[in-house]
Amino acid sequence: MNSRRVDLIGAAIGLGGRCLGSRGGPAAIRAAGVARALARGGRVVRDRGDVVAREAARLPGRDAGPAVAAEVARFSLELRAQVEASLDEGALALVLGGDHALGAATQAAVGRWARRTGRAAPGLLWIDAHTDANTMETTPSGNLHGMMLAALHGLDVPAFREVVAGGGRDPRRTVYIGTRDVDDGEREIVARLGCRIYAPEEIRARGAAEVAREALAIAGGSDGLVSASFDLDCLDPAVAPGVDCHVPGGLGWEEVEPILAAVGAWPGLVQVEVVEVNPEADDADGRTARLAVAAAALLCGG
Repeated sequence: MNSRRVDLIGAAIGLGGRCLGSRGGPAAIRAAGVARALARGGRVVRDRGDVVAREAARLPGRDAGPAVAAEVARFSLELRAQVEASLDEGALALVLGGDHALGAATQAAVGRWARRTGRAAPGLLWIDAHTDANTMETTPSGNLHGMMLAALHGLDVPAFREVVAGGGRDPRRTVYIGTRDVDDGEREIVARLGCRIYAPEEIRARGAAEVAREALAIAGGSDGLVSASFDLDCLDPAVAPGVDCHVPGGLGWEEVEPILAAVGAWPGLVQVEVVEVNPEADDADGRTARLAVAAAALLCGG
């Protein structure tokens, strides 16, 4: 694994939710030393720069409106192209975020790359407090950062229609880890699609190492290929305060660390991302950004 180059790709976006500060996530993670941490682990690192979402006015109410949807779609297509280019070059694409709306682009890129190279779409590990499986019909908030996986699993989300084209993922190979805040509508969607959820209670009862082995076996399928998305809000807010959505009862670092290490050691890992770092909500010493660096290093085999 350590012989593969890591491509850093910043995804500077805050339009997917209501906390624009998340667009500063890539800069905060870089400033916390992500490139140095990867280099210490023996990685060759190339920084491909940032894909930046432009400002767009959100409408009041549940629907963010056409301006936000159009800009998220434009941003996502640019990010998708960057990730596909990295994968085509044989690199491990490490995306730094930014709110989780970026996941439609990154994970569609993985699916498109796999199919273009004669493979089935890889499995997906979604390490997150949320399932992000709402549609415009089920969402209570209208936030696009809660709809990416619905779109990737074949449900209609207008802002992501073009983004996920050709890049859909198999929900039976999608595994949620650390999830604990699920809306009623998306709970039905996830159950119908057949995704596996490991809530914090199950992780604590069975142990993180056992859960990681089982989750990777499910996501890996017959070909072993997986991608992984790590949202810092899977951690308890007392551990990682610098996120958009604070959900009590999250994992401690000692619980998530062995999971990230197991993912980083998985030979079929093709893409990773560390997302939802909001420096405006973080401690003065940038604790959440520093945890993002530690997570990135583990996910890249360090």
